[in-house]
Order: sequence, then structure tokens, then C-alpha cells
Amino acid sequence: MAAEGTLRPVWIVTDSTADFPPGLTDGLPISVVPLIVEIEGRSYRDRVDLSPEEFLARLREGALPRTSQPSAGAFQHVYQELLEQGYDIVSIHIAATLSGTLNSARVAAQAVDPQRVHLFDSGSVSMGLGWLVIEAAELAAAGQSPQAILDYLDRRRRDIRLFAILETLEYLHKGGRIGRAAAFLGSALQIKPLITVHEGVVEPVERVRTFKRGVERLVELAQLHMPFDRLAVLHLGAEGPAGELRDRLQALQPGLRIPFSQIGTVVGTYVGPGTLGFAGLVRHAG
Repeated sequence: MAAEGTLRPVWIVTDSTADFPPGLTDGLPISVVPLIVEIEGRSYRDRVDLSPEEFLARLREGALPRTSQPSAGAFQHVYQELLEQGYDIVSIHIAATLSGTLNSARVAAQAVDPQRVHLFDSGSVSMGLGWLVIEAAELAAAGQSPQAILDYLDRRRRDIRLFAILETLEYLHKGGRIGRAAAFLGSALQIKPLITVHEGVVEPVERVRTFKRGVERLVELAQLHMPFDRLAVLHLGAEGPAGELRDRLQALQPGLRIPFSQIGTVVGTYVGPGTLGFAGLVRHAG
């Protein structure tokens, strides 16, 4: 228990849609609560019971998954343990417009201690969320207060850039997460949609006729927003193009570590196989 007038240490909680690459968060004060994917009547915890590789195989076999947010009880269990260990909590999650996860976290926070569990809507997903979580955890490890971390996140959220090219809009459409990208529906089947996630909304960028042209546009978009402080290449079953994209981004900003993030089962349910993109935080001015 912290003595009166002293700050308690802070722990960061997030959800599995952050799509962290293996090893990237080692040593940081981060706990991940998994979302749920249901396939053919069986429920799996995202990245716990079903790996991205196993999930990809099921998708390619024609499975039509359904997803759900973690229960309030799942969050409550994690929060209670951390509070008992003496931590204050900053809980950072997928955009509330894309999932009910933040609402589950809110119910749990009210049940345990709303004065010590602080919630934050990233307005993003995948490594758009993941990079915010990592920077928050670094601030927590450096001894910053919950309010200082929340203030920083509020500013930093504006620096997220996430773009992706999809093989098809079919998965976004079926999952009801299509947002303004619905404008692409009805296009010729060979058109590849290039999308972004901005302030919690899936938005269209443009249509491209080939995947190769889509990769070119991703490079051009990344170059437009450079320099990045943090950058990851995202993909689901697109290892070859992901390697090409990373090589090209690395050439544009040498010295920046650019990990691969394999899209997990929940995000993958909505974007589908063959998705390729990047998520980063542009150079922070302040």
C-alpha cells in the first residue's frame, strides 16, 4: 500500500486486439485481456486458445467466425489482482465504435474501484492501439501518474496512422464494421480497397486495381507521414508482401525498428486473409 502523499505504481491493461508482435512488450507492465472468437459453436480466447496461424487456416477453409468482447468479469478479475498488489490501473482499449470491450471494462472498473481504474479509448485497433499501450507502459515504468499518462495518451492518439489494403470488403461487411468504407461496396470484384481507421471509424482511402499497386500506395502513404517514432507492418497470411513492405519502409527511414505484427483472430475476422498494412505513431512534436 502506498504511503499517504506518495504515488502508487501504475499498471497498464489492454485487450488482445492490440496485436502485439511476440517479445515486443517483454518487461513492460502490461496485462492483456483476450476477446472471444466463436467458430462453429466453439469459443476461443483470442491468441490464447487459437493462434493467428490456426485461425487463418480455418478462415481459408470457409469458417465464418463471430466475435465478442471480454466479459466484465474477466476485466474485474485482472483489475482486482492488480489493485491488491498496490497498483493503480490505466486500461486502454480498442475504439468503442468498433467493439463493446471498453464498456465491459467500464462495468468492471465501477465494480472494483473507479477511483483507481482509469479507462482510455484508443480510437484505433491493432498496433494503432498497441503502440499507445507500449508508450503508456513505458511512462508507467518511469513512475508517471495515471493522470499524466492519460494526458499524454490524449495528445498521442492524434499521431496514430493506420492504413491497410484488403483482398475483399466481404469480411468487414459481414461483420458490420464497414463504416464509411461502405462507399466501396458494389465496386467491381477485382478492385482492392485501401482503408484507414480514423477516430474509431473505418474509412475508405481509395480503390486500387491490383494488390501490387496497393503496396505501392502503402509505401507512398507511409512516406507522406514520415518520420515515425514507432512503426509496424501488419498482415494476415501475407508474409511475402509484408516482407517487401517492411524492406521498403526501412529504406525510407533507416534505423527505425519495424516489427511484423500478425493480425490476430478478432481483427482478422473483419479484415480477412491477405490483409497488409502498417500502423505507426508519427514523430511527436511535444
